[in-house]
Amino acid sequence: MESSGEQLPDLLDQLATNLDRYFPQLVLNTQQQLYAFALRQTGSPQDAEDIVQETFIRAYHALKTYPAERIRFMKIQPWLYKITLHIFYRQSSNKARIQYTPLDTSEESVHCEIEDNEDEQPEKVLEDREDRRNLEVMISRLPEHYRSAVSCYYFAELSYREIAELLQLPVGTVKSNVHRGTQLLRKTADKTRL
Repeated sequence: MESSGEQLPDLLDQLATNLDRYFPQLVLNTQQQLYAFALRQTGSPQDAEDIVQETFIRAYHALKTYPAERIRFMKIQPWLYKITLHIFYRQSSNKARIQYTPLDTSEESVHCEIEDNEDEQPEKVLEDREDRRNLEVMISRLPEHYRSAVSCYYFAELSYREIAELLQLPVGTVKSNVHRGTQLLRKTADKTRL
């Protein structure tokens, strides 16, 4: 969302004046980041897609009921992450999640994002892809409270305060969960290197 962050205030004004016309732009600006966030939570590409789709459906219906001024001044990114996280929690309480490593390496896969750069050596590209896959697996295996905090902080780039609001936790607990989750990731990474 970093690149679209500057566009969001303008988009919020547009959404406030014509939701039906500009909502697709909100989806385009935020869907990849929400998908990556949901994927880190679930470990399942299909579940992540379902969660993001449900997020946008709920967001649209909620925005339809909001007055224009509320839309203009809302913090849309943390709000969308909060919806995503609530849907994940609801779905995970309704069924047991199975952790697995996605094997889809097709070009459409989020796990195969390789830019055309002639300077990159194929070995480096493959190593980076494998590192990313390993990191996603390690994050998906973190305890849920650490996984949510780490994903929000490092990947959604939310502040501790925003994460605290999103997860309904004290800021100190969020800082602790991010720190401990990061430590667990380091320990896991060190073990896999041995």
